[in-house]
Amino acid sequence: MNRMLHYKAISRKKADAGGTLIELMVAMLILAIGLGALTTLFVGSVLTDNRNSKDATAAMLAQKVIEELTAQNVNATVAVTLTDCLGNNWLVPSTQGAVFPGQGATLNNNPGTISYGGIDFTQAIGAVPAGFSMQYVDCDPNGQRTTYDVRWNVMTMTVNNTRLITASARRLGTNTNGQGGLIYSIPVTLRAIGGS
Repeated sequence: MNRMLHYKAISRKKADAGGTLIELMVAMLILAIGLGALTTLFVGSVLTDNRNSKDATAAMLAQKVIEELTAQNVNATVAVTLTDCLGNNWLVPSTQGAVFPGQGATLNNNPGTISYGGIDFTQAIGAVPAGFSMQYVDCDPNGQRTTYDVRWNVMTMTVNNTRLITASARRLGTNTNGQGGLIYSIPVTLRAIGGS
């Protein structure tokens, strides 16, 4: 009887030993799947961080145009020059603007779109009047260049030369309508009221 119990105990230990190897393999598989998911998460985070950085630069460019226009007297005749990292000089002329729809880049008047009231980027770059757009190049410390399409519109609001200034910027080579393209980017649009 003792011998029988002894054989049962030995056979039970052998069965348990094989089970732990299978359990170890299953645990390694679960760990590999988890690490793969974390890798995907990290890559997505880096891409999102990069896109946010580019959107912040676009916002700063639109803000710079608005600041230059609102700081000038509407009767001033001297243009402000912005220089990008390649040495391109872009002129931001002072202007009184015009009554609705304003002077400069065309405004988007389609209420069914996400950029309603902003600059209409379906207008060809060459169709924007001179002095109301620039293709500003930004260089990062690693030597990579990003080109931004910056456009603005100046609309006279009242007889005492109060102006509504709308400036929009977006990265060139991005998709703005949500169809196709690797990068979806909504143009950054800022507005300000400036007067004399």
